[in-house]
Amino acid sequence: MEGPARPYTNFIPPYLKESVGKWKTHKVLEPGIIEHLDTSGNKIYTVRVASTPNGRYSTETMRKISAIARKYAGASMRFTGGINMEFVTKDLNDAISLKTEMEDLGFPIGGWDGHLWNMTSCAGYFHCALAATDAPSILQNLANNLGKYFNKEELPAKLTISSSGCPSSCGNSFLTDISISGIHTEIPIVTPEVSKCDLQGTAYTCPVGAIQLKQLPDGSRTLEIRANLCIGCGLCVGACGGIIFETPEKTDGHAISIGGKAVPSRVGTTLGRVVVPYLPNEPPYYKKTVAVVTRIIETWKKDARKGERIADWVDRIGWESFYEKTGLPFYGQSMEYLDVRGMMTLRDGGTR
Repeated sequence: MEGPARPYTNFIPPYLKESVGKWKTHKVLEPGIIEHLDTSGNKIYTVRVASTPNGRYSTETMRKISAIARKYAGASMRFTGGINMEFVTKDLNDAISLKTEMEDLGFPIGGWDGHLWNMTSCAGYFHCALAATDAPSILQNLANNLGKYFNKEELPAKLTISSSGCPSSCGNSFLTDISISGIHTEIPIVTPEVSKCDLQGTAYTCPVGAIQLKQLPDGSRTLEIRANLCIGCGLCVGACGGIIFETPEKTDGHAISIGGKAVPSRVGTTLGRVVVPYLPNEPPYYKKTVAVVTRIIETWKKDARKGERIADWVDRIGWESFYEKTGLPFYGQSMEYLDVRGMMTLRDGGTR
């Protein structure tokens, strides 16, 4: 039986419902706990809890989290856009107790002000045919090494990190301060099995028009991939089983970009720029990737002014200075062009 949509306020605790639309101010009491004050003098407390990189939990863990929410937060919680968990309590003692119990489960509290706010990824190899790298595993390794920035050591400004298994960026890559994106460095090939696919539909999946129909001598049609246009996104591989990457285990890898922001800033939303065009997949610890990301963060932390996010810092010092300070190799690329659309122009570490 259908009916009108219910207002979302039907599903929040009464002590929160009373103050909706009446907020006056708020302040961060400690990393991960914010006090909110409404116009009537009522206070509530939001607790932010780190999540797993790709938001995947066992049902047993979710039951434990739900029990904590029932105990301290009015049987209510939410996942933020950055996949962090947020709980709202009616007094500070409940917020502190909730923090203790979540930390006992292994989930740290933090992620506001000048700290690492969130780390997000797509599902990667879990169930995606397009993935060129194990996005959740890379982020888990980064989290293991950068956790101190979530609630202990301060940074110049907000920091967000994301990882996507391929350039499609389902993990929100290119819109975070630091992002890792999987890339296929080889051109996919067309096999005879392509005849079983919708040729026109497969061609239309290519975002850069690198696939075209080709007439064969016997009158049949096939597809042709123009290597000079292909960006290696893999969308055609996902659309048609007759298009494959021959040696992905040898040639797949990932790139690192910086400076993405999806905020109403002075320059508006900006896409991150690729600063490391290729790193090999080296599971399980991805030591080179962790080392590069750590170097970028530590250089930014040391050199940036308070309140400068990575994009603002690079805007002030310039790209040449960024490479000089971080010690990363520069390939002569145009930083104005090298975002998601131009990533594959640096195959094998050189321009083409």
